[in-house]
Amino acid sequence: MIKRTIATIIRDACEGCKKDGIIPVNVEINPIIEIPKEEGHGDYSTNIAFLLAPVLKKSPQETAGILVRRMDFNAVCDKIDVAGKGFINFYVKDAIWQKLLQDVYAEGVDALFPETGQGKKVLIEFVSANPTGPLHIGHGRGAAVGDVLANILSKAGYNVTREYYINDAGRQIKTLGRSTFLRWQELKGMQVSYEQDLYQGEYIKDLAREIVEKNIDIPSGEEDAIAFMARFSGEVIMDGIVKDLEDFGVYFDNYYKESALYERGVIDDTLSLLKDKGYAYEKDGAFWFKTSAFEKDEDRVLIKSDGEKTYFTSDIAYHLDKFRRAYGTLVDIWGSDHHGYIPRLKAAIQALGKDKEDLKVILIQFVSLLKDGKPVGMSTRAGAFTTLREVLDEVGRDAARFFFLMRKSDAHLEFDLDLAKKTSNENPVYYVQYAYARIMSIFRNAGDEGIDADQLKNADLRLLAQEDEINLIKGIIHFHDVIEGCARSFEPHRITFYLLDLVGNFHSYYNKTRVLGDDRELTLARLLLLYMLREVIRSGLNVLGVSAPEKM
Repeated sequence: MIKRTIATIIRDACEGCKKDGIIPVNVEINPIIEIPKEEGHGDYSTNIAFLLAPVLKKSPQETAGILVRRMDFNAVCDKIDVAGKGFINFYVKDAIWQKLLQDVYAEGVDALFPETGQGKKVLIEFVSANPTGPLHIGHGRGAAVGDVLANILSKAGYNVTREYYINDAGRQIKTLGRSTFLRWQELKGMQVSYEQDLYQGEYIKDLAREIVEKNIDIPSGEEDAIAFMARFSGEVIMDGIVKDLEDFGVYFDNYYKESALYERGVIDDTLSLLKDKGYAYEKDGAFWFKTSAFEKDEDRVLIKSDGEKTYFTSDIAYHLDKFRRAYGTLVDIWGSDHHGYIPRLKAAIQALGKDKEDLKVILIQFVSLLKDGKPVGMSTRAGAFTTLREVLDEVGRDAARFFFLMRKSDAHLEFDLDLAKKTSNENPVYYVQYAYARIMSIFRNAGDEGIDADQLKNADLRLLAQEDEINLIKGIIHFHDVIEGCARSFEPHRITFYLLDLVGNFHSYYNKTRVLGDDRELTLARLLLLYMLREVIRSGLNVLGVSAPEKM
């Protein structure tokens, strides 16, 4: 798109400076080109002058002036200027925007998707909640972020796999088994002491009740009975998790069990590899990983003195297995409380002989619910948390997915349940969907007037000369830049921001412009504009996993 053309203009100017001896020939040119946040600063802006100023030993503003004088921009831009302390702004000709819209209409909306990924393999591991209880709203936010990021990367040309890691071999599963066992004993009329460190939710009683009501045979020994109930409860809970996720529109390519790492010998392979490389050692009867060789962090235990392997050991082995499956980039989506875990896992990846930058960790900040303007309490240990299922039942899939993506993932999110249910433009997801439905209505009316989609190919887009029409064209074409930016930054929330801004411009345009008028040529041009706007809104909602209703 246009950004590539502007990048070429910048590079050609820099090459000219190299030939004139102004810029050393060995300097690499990697300008950042962005859409300015403030109106009046052009269609695109670059920071190239700030990058080159230290090399030229001049101020960014002087450097920008040198570059601008060598830029051949007349075919694309009306003008270029230097703003602030050295940003270079580009003002693209209206005719270029109109031609781009015509091209995208001819090729289809998919032409706006970039080819950033070029088929590179990416594994996104997300949710991965322990099968010890139902999904809560924090898991829901992580599920939305992971799923939409996977959609974005797929649209940007990456070969993406979605994976859920099941912790089925740790202490928490044993605790689940013991919790169910004691609740089962209670139902059998036995006196038990139910400790506070066991799972407290009503769902544990439901699991125990299911065992009783189905008259399921339980092994006679207590330890065997607890192990059986751990497996039974874990499987029932996992089935519920899968159902909740699928109802949320999230499907995984793989469900990977931690126990498989043991069964396939990956744990032993990992420990041997770390020891052979000199990054694991014995001390005080335990086996340690030399985290300090890579990060400012203390060494971490891999095998405790009692022989029990830690979660960290499994995590290193799991990531080794990911690399063995030929994934070039690994994306992990974690709760924000795991922030301190990132350096040690990156250290382990380096110890395995990989680049630590091949691991991208996205942190999901907490979600708080509001209802009737008041916070809804959450306490996982007490079993009083709000589940994803409850949110889905109350507001539906569309609103839940959209609202979970209305802020950057590492920022706290307030989820207003009342707002999410409103059928008015106050509700952001309704506001976007209503724009799509409104455009569909315009096309139904056009059909009643004898105008069909086939006539649009003859539209003269030069007639789209109003400022708000040009701005809508820019918004449509910017879909390419937004998807590319999301894919590079791993920030799916940008899609919701983009759609809200785009439909805001549309609603404003619609409220003051008659699309179906007496001037048939102008009507066709405006209908083509709205046709492409509709397709971009539909495509954006599809990436978000949100429906695009034709009537509302």
